[in-house]
Amino acid sequence: MRKLWPGVLLVLASAAFGAAMWSRLPLRVASHWNASGQVNGWTSRTALLILLPALALVMAVVLRYVPQIDPKRRNFPLHAPAYWLVVNVLLGFLAVIHVAIVGYNLGWTVSLNTVIGIALGVLFIITGNVLTRVRPNWIFGVRTPWTLSSDLSWRETHRLAGYLFVATGILVLLCGLVRPAAMVAVLMTGLIASALVSVVYSYFAWKRDPNAQGREA
Repeated sequence: MRKLWPGVLLVLASAAFGAAMWSRLPLRVASHWNASGQVNGWTSRTALLILLPALALVMAVVLRYVPQIDPKRRNFPLHAPAYWLVVNVLLGFLAVIHVAIVGYNLGWTVSLNTVIGIALGVLFIITGNVLTRVRPNWIFGVRTPWTLSSDLSWRETHRLAGYLFVATGILVLLCGLVRPAAMVAVLMTGLIASALVSVVYSYFAWKRDPNAQGREA
Protein backbone atom coordinates (compact mmCIF):
# COMPACT_ATOMS: atom_id res chain seq x y z
CA MET A 1 0.00 0.00 0.00
CA ARG A 2 3.03 2.31 0.16
CA LYS A 3 2.27 3.68 -3.32
CA LEU A 4 -1.09 4.90 -1.99
CA TRP A 5 0.11 6.57 1.20
CA PRO A 6 -0.40 10.14 -0.07
CA GLY A 7 -4.05 9.51 -0.93
CA VAL A 8 -4.73 7.33 2.12
CA LEU A 9 -3.20 9.93 4.46
CA LEU A 10 -5.43 12.62 2.94
CA VAL A 11 -8.49 10.42 3.49
CA LEU A 12 -7.47 9.69 7.09
CA ALA A 13 -6.81 13.39 7.71
CA SER A 14 -10.27 14.28 6.37
CA ALA A 15 -11.81 11.59 8.58
CA ALA A 16 -9.90 12.92 11.62
CA PHE A 17 -11.14 16.43 10.87
CA GLY A 18 -14.73 15.16 10.73
CA ALA A 19 -14.32 13.24 13.98
CA ALA A 20 -12.92 16.34 15.70
CA MET A 21 -15.94 18.35 14.53
CA TRP A 22 -18.51 15.68 15.48
CA SER A 23 -19.80 17.43 18.60
CA ARG A 24 -20.21 20.73 16.71
CA LEU A 25 -22.35 19.23 13.94
CA PRO A 26 -26.16 19.15 14.13
CA LEU A 27 -27.77 15.73 14.58
CA ARG A 28 -29.22 15.94 11.04
CA VAL A 29 -26.83 17.16 8.38
CA ALA A 30 -26.97 17.96 4.67
CA SER A 31 -25.45 15.17 2.57
CA HIS A 32 -26.61 15.73 -1.01
CA TRP A 33 -27.08 18.71 -3.33
CA ASN A 34 -28.88 19.07 -6.66
CA ALA A 35 -27.39 20.56 -9.82
CA SER A 36 -28.40 24.05 -8.66
CA GLY A 37 -26.54 23.65 -5.38
CA GLN A 38 -29.67 23.26 -3.23
CA VAL A 39 -29.67 20.65 -0.47
CA ASN A 40 -31.96 17.73 -1.33
CA GLY A 41 -30.64 14.99 0.95
CA TRP A 42 -30.04 14.62 4.67
CA THR A 43 -28.46 12.04 6.96
CA SER A 44 -27.17 11.63 10.52
CA ARG A 45 -23.88 13.20 11.48
CA THR A 46 -22.46 9.76 12.32
CA ALA A 47 -23.27 8.42 8.85
CA LEU A 48 -21.83 11.55 7.26
CA LEU A 49 -18.52 11.17 9.07
CA ILE A 50 -18.15 7.46 8.32
CA LEU A 51 -19.50 6.73 4.84
CA LEU A 52 -17.27 8.75 2.51
CA PRO A 53 -13.93 8.01 4.23
CA ALA A 54 -14.90 4.33 4.48
CA LEU A 55 -15.80 4.26 0.78
CA ALA A 56 -12.48 5.91 -0.10
CA LEU A 57 -10.50 3.38 1.94
CA VAL A 58 -12.35 0.44 0.36
CA MET A 59 -11.61 1.92 -3.06
CA ALA A 60 -7.94 2.25 -2.12
CA VAL A 61 -7.74 -1.45 -1.22
CA VAL A 62 -9.54 -2.54 -4.40
CA LEU A 63 -7.47 -0.29 -6.67
CA ARG A 64 -4.28 -1.47 -4.95
CA TYR A 65 -4.86 -5.10 -5.87
CA VAL A 66 -6.96 -5.03 -9.04
CA PRO A 67 -3.93 -4.71 -11.38
CA GLN A 68 -2.83 -8.16 -10.19
CA ILE A 69 -5.83 -9.80 -11.88
CA ASP A 70 -5.36 -7.94 -15.17
CA PRO A 71 -4.74 -10.44 -18.04
CA LYS A 72 -2.19 -7.92 -19.38
CA ARG A 73 -0.57 -7.29 -16.01
CA ARG A 74 2.89 -7.73 -17.55
CA ASN A 75 2.45 -4.19 -18.91
CA PHE A 76 1.61 -2.69 -15.52
CA PRO A 77 5.20 -1.70 -14.57
CA LEU A 78 5.32 0.40 -17.76
CA HIS A 79 2.53 2.69 -16.57
CA ALA A 80 2.49 2.09 -12.81
CA PRO A 81 3.52 5.70 -11.93
CA ALA A 82 0.61 7.08 -13.99
CA TYR A 83 -1.82 4.62 -12.39
CA TRP A 84 -0.74 5.41 -8.82
CA LEU A 85 -0.86 9.15 -9.54
CA VAL A 86 -4.46 8.99 -10.74
CA VAL A 87 -5.54 6.76 -7.83
CA ASN A 88 -3.93 9.11 -5.29
CA VAL A 89 -5.56 12.14 -6.91
CA LEU A 90 -8.92 10.31 -6.81
CA LEU A 91 -8.50 9.61 -3.10
CA GLY A 92 -7.50 13.24 -2.56
CA PHE A 93 -10.63 14.32 -4.42
CA LEU A 94 -12.81 12.28 -2.05
CA ALA A 95 -10.97 13.71 0.96
CA VAL A 96 -11.54 17.29 -0.25
CA ILE A 97 -15.24 16.62 -0.81
CA HIS A 98 -15.57 15.12 2.68
CA VAL A 99 -13.98 18.17 4.30
CA ALA A 100 -16.17 20.50 2.22
CA ILE A 101 -19.36 18.67 3.24
CA VAL A 102 -18.39 18.74 6.92
CA GLY A 103 -17.49 22.42 6.60
CA TYR A 104 -20.81 23.25 4.95
CA ASN A 105 -22.63 21.69 7.90
CA LEU A 106 -20.46 23.68 10.28
CA GLY A 107 -21.71 26.87 8.63
CA TRP A 108 -18.86 27.59 6.22
CA THR A 109 -19.89 29.77 3.28
CA VAL A 110 -18.87 27.16 0.74
CA SER A 111 -20.57 26.12 -2.50
CA LEU A 112 -20.34 22.35 -2.86
CA ASN A 113 -20.84 22.63 -6.62
CA THR A 114 -17.88 25.00 -6.83
CA VAL A 115 -15.66 22.71 -4.77
CA ILE A 116 -16.72 19.64 -6.74
CA GLY A 117 -16.27 21.44 -10.06
CA ILE A 118 -12.73 22.56 -9.22
CA ALA A 119 -11.73 19.18 -7.75
CA LEU A 120 -13.22 17.22 -10.65
CA GLY A 121 -11.58 19.56 -13.14
CA VAL A 122 -8.18 18.93 -11.58
CA LEU A 123 -8.83 15.17 -11.56
CA PHE A 124 -9.73 15.13 -15.27
CA ILE A 125 -6.81 17.37 -16.26
CA ILE A 126 -4.29 15.17 -14.44
CA THR A 127 -5.83 11.98 -15.83
CA GLY A 128 -5.82 13.36 -19.36
CA ASN A 129 -2.17 14.34 -19.07
CA VAL A 130 -1.05 10.82 -18.12
CA LEU A 131 -3.26 8.79 -20.48
CA THR A 132 -0.57 8.71 -23.16
CA ARG A 133 1.72 6.86 -20.70
CA VAL A 134 -0.75 4.03 -20.22
CA ARG A 135 0.07 0.73 -21.94
CA PRO A 136 -2.52 -1.87 -23.04
CA ASN A 137 -4.37 -3.34 -20.07
CA TRP A 138 -7.91 -4.29 -19.00
CA ILE A 139 -8.11 -1.98 -15.96
CA PHE A 140 -7.02 1.57 -16.77
CA GLY A 141 -7.68 3.59 -19.91
CA VAL A 142 -9.91 3.39 -22.99
CA ARG A 143 -10.58 -0.33 -23.30
CA THR A 144 -12.39 -1.34 -26.48
CA PRO A 145 -12.04 -4.50 -28.60
CA TRP A 146 -9.96 -2.41 -31.02
CA THR A 147 -7.56 -0.79 -28.57
CA LEU A 148 -6.97 -4.13 -26.86
CA SER A 149 -6.11 -5.86 -30.15
CA SER A 150 -4.03 -3.10 -31.77
CA ASP A 151 -1.08 -1.21 -30.33
CA LEU A 152 -1.61 1.53 -32.92
CA SER A 153 -5.26 1.95 -31.92
CA TRP A 154 -4.31 2.00 -28.24
CA ARG A 155 -1.66 4.70 -28.69
CA GLU A 156 -3.66 6.98 -30.97
CA THR A 157 -6.92 6.59 -29.03
CA HIS A 158 -5.25 7.46 -25.73
CA ARG A 159 -3.55 10.48 -27.26
CA LEU A 160 -6.94 11.76 -28.40
CA ALA A 161 -8.68 10.77 -25.15
CA GLY A 162 -6.01 12.65 -23.21
CA TYR A 163 -6.83 15.87 -25.05
CA LEU A 164 -10.56 15.30 -24.56
CA PHE A 165 -10.16 14.66 -20.83
CA VAL A 166 -8.05 17.77 -20.36
CA ALA A 167 -10.58 19.87 -22.30
CA THR A 168 -13.44 18.45 -20.23
CA GLY A 169 -11.50 19.12 -17.02
CA ILE A 170 -10.84 22.73 -17.95
CA LEU A 171 -14.51 23.34 -18.81
CA VAL A 172 -15.72 21.69 -15.58
CA LEU A 173 -13.21 23.67 -13.51
CA LEU A 174 -14.27 26.94 -15.13
CA CYS A 175 -17.95 26.09 -14.57
CA GLY A 176 -17.20 25.41 -10.93
CA LEU A 177 -15.66 28.86 -10.65
CA VAL A 178 -18.08 30.99 -12.67
CA ARG A 179 -21.32 29.03 -13.14
CA PRO A 180 -21.60 26.10 -10.71
CA ALA A 181 -25.23 25.38 -11.70
CA ALA A 182 -24.05 24.34 -15.19
CA MET A 183 -21.26 22.10 -13.90
CA VAL A 184 -23.21 18.82 -13.95
CA ALA A 185 -24.50 19.38 -17.49
CA VAL A 186 -21.02 20.29 -18.74
CA LEU A 187 -19.50 17.29 -16.97
CA MET A 188 -22.01 14.80 -18.41
CA THR A 189 -21.77 16.29 -21.89
CA GLY A 190 -17.97 16.17 -21.77
CA LEU A 191 -17.90 12.60 -20.47
CA ILE A 192 -20.38 11.26 -23.03
CA ALA A 193 -18.74 13.11 -25.92
CA SER A 194 -15.25 11.98 -24.86
CA ALA A 195 -16.36 8.37 -24.54
CA LEU A 196 -18.21 8.28 -27.87
CA VAL A 197 -15.45 10.01 -29.82
CA SER A 198 -12.77 7.78 -28.28
CA VAL A 199 -14.66 4.56 -28.99
CA VAL A 200 -15.42 5.49 -32.60
CA TYR A 201 -11.87 6.70 -33.18
CA SER A 202 -10.43 3.48 -31.74
CA TYR A 203 -12.24 1.48 -34.44
CA PHE A 204 -10.89 3.59 -37.32
CA ALA A 205 -7.39 3.53 -35.85
CA TRP A 206 -7.66 -0.26 -35.65
CA LYS A 207 -8.73 -0.37 -39.29
CA ARG A 208 -5.52 1.47 -40.24
CA ASP A 209 -3.30 -0.99 -38.39
CA PRO A 210 -2.01 -3.60 -40.87
CA ASN A 211 -0.76 -5.80 -38.05
CA ALA A 212 -4.19 -5.91 -36.42
CA GLN A 213 -5.86 -6.60 -39.74
CA GLY A 214 -3.40 -9.40 -40.41
CA ARG A 215 -4.18 -11.03 -37.07
CA GLU A 216 -7.89 -10.74 -37.77
CA ALA A 217 -7.48 -12.44 -41.17
